[in-house]
Amino acid sequence: MKLKSLHIRNFRTLEDFKVELQGDFSSISGKNNAGKTTIIKALQQLLKDTTKQGWWGEREGIAYASAKTQWVKDSPPIEIEYSLIFSKLTDPGIYNFVIKIAEIDHDLGDEFVLKVILRHQEKEDLKQDVYLNENQLEKYVAVEIYKRIESSTLAFFHNSAEVGLNGIFSGGAMRLVQELMFSGDERKELEAEQERLKKKVKKLAGKHRAELSGLLGRLEEKYDVELTVFDRYLSGNVPLGINLKDKNLEVPLSEWGTGTQNRTHIMMSILQANKIKNDTSDLNRVSPIILIEEPESFLHPSAQAEFGRVIRSLSRDLGIQIIITTHSPYMLCQEFPESNILLDRKLFRGTPKQTEVVPVESSSWMSPFSQILGLDHESFEPWQKVIGARKDNAILVEGIIDKEYLEHISSLNIPGFSLPEGIEVLPYQGKDSLKNSILLKFVLDKFDKSLVTFDLDAHNELSRIMSNLGLTEGTDYFAVGIDEPGKNCIEGLLPPNVISAVYSKNYSLAMKSSSPNPADRKSAKNELKRLLLEEFKKQHNIGKPELSGFKKLFTAISNKFK
Repeated sequence: MKLKSLHIRNFRTLEDFKVELQGDFSSISGKNNAGKTTIIKALQQLLKDTTKQGWWGEREGIAYASAKTQWVKDSPPIEIEYSLIFSKLTDPGIYNFVIKIAEIDHDLGDEFVLKVILRHQEKEDLKQDVYLNENQLEKYVAVEIYKRIESSTLAFFHNSAEVGLNGIFSGGAMRLVQELMFSGDERKELEAEQERLKKKVKKLAGKHRAELSGLLGRLEEKYDVELTVFDRYLSGNVPLGINLKDKNLEVPLSEWGTGTQNRTHIMMSILQANKIKNDTSDLNRVSPIILIEEPESFLHPSAQAEFGRVIRSLSRDLGIQIIITTHSPYMLCQEFPESNILLDRKLFRGTPKQTEVVPVESSSWMSPFSQILGLDHESFEPWQKVIGARKDNAILVEGIIDKEYLEHISSLNIPGFSLPEGIEVLPYQGKDSLKNSILLKFVLDKFDKSLVTFDLDAHNELSRIMSNLGLTEGTDYFAVGIDEPGKNCIEGLLPPNVISAVYSKNYSLAMKSSSPNPADRKSAKNELKRLLLEEFKKQHNIGKPELSGFKKLFTAISNKFK
């Protein structure tokens, strides 16, 4: 199942709120009280996590008087409209039920869209309308479909602020548990064992039953005692204690840091969702989505960056929809920025009112990042390709020409001059981009490993910034060029014959590169850079001697990405 869109009216700050979700991963960000938690609560009204019900009771529904938009007059209903996509392959439980209950006599294709509208009115029962591919279903059918959806586990909900609250006492201590859901075939095996276990429990409980009856017999009111096995703990959902090992030492999850506990429970939810999605033996299954409030909680920024990469890649690779709320730039979707949802409150006479979606389009992709980091949009412009990178390792270079040099040399297949697999070479559009240390740190934390390169002529300007970020020269950053006049850049590493060939043919352009006019000087230098690259690519029979100038750079690359 996938959530396609959500339209909410008259619910807290969501006076008339609509959002479209794109892709399998979506983040919802915004300032405090912007409406992030309200959206999650709206989703929970229909998309239940039945694994968190039972012993702990169901989550509260909507109390109209306190939940309605307080500044709206005439008390209109609270209305939540969900647009849900169900697949024949991964959601056969709902797919087949809808076809049967709605008496559909034609093929609905691989998937269909159900629009479910819930209306809460003061002193009135909840009302439901259901549309199948935009066609409204009759009332009886709508109610039955709603009941089926509402009783299904359509979401795994994880609130990072509540990490560690679910547990059982074992050995005198509270142990964190995780519900483990089994596949259809696994449940059949369990059922056979359950029957054997129930008989054993019943036999052993006989003595305890008699003893408890004797004690209760002392009371004036007489009772019959019957001991039963809780079906909850003998069904398809089984609570398991979790231990983690570190350096061969096994430690209960409850004794690890809260950040580790948080990540582990989220990963278990993703595991279970994927297990349900791929359990072809269960014809009643519906693939759930995952809702996570603030997955970055209790994590150091570097751990946030790593965890953000992991859950985004799992969402894409497994085809499981994950929706998060976050205050962390590392949790925003960097690979597809348009899937980030930024919220803000519209001001009326200085007072924040309804929640609105701030447009995040191709021209404003940086809005969620800039709000969280407190930076202007312009700061992000040079970093668009870097932030959108889809690999975990990267070499950052000043411009596209530097990128072409590295990739061309690597394509020559000369030992010692190749780029390691699994990395991207990404241009950041000039040395000035590196001077914003806040943004640079955010960018570097995005990657598992990275190497920053810049021209040697910028070494004095940038080395202190690199050092302040804890980066080591030659390991984390590398100044490209030779410490000689005119060679303190990547072109200074070229074989002498390439340089002489270009400058002899373009004498006037070379003279112009020393012009007192800044625009002329910059234009001439850029043109010479392009001509030098083209001449270098024309060279035949290039070997190690001709590439000797690049040796230190490629050695640094090799050492960094071992």
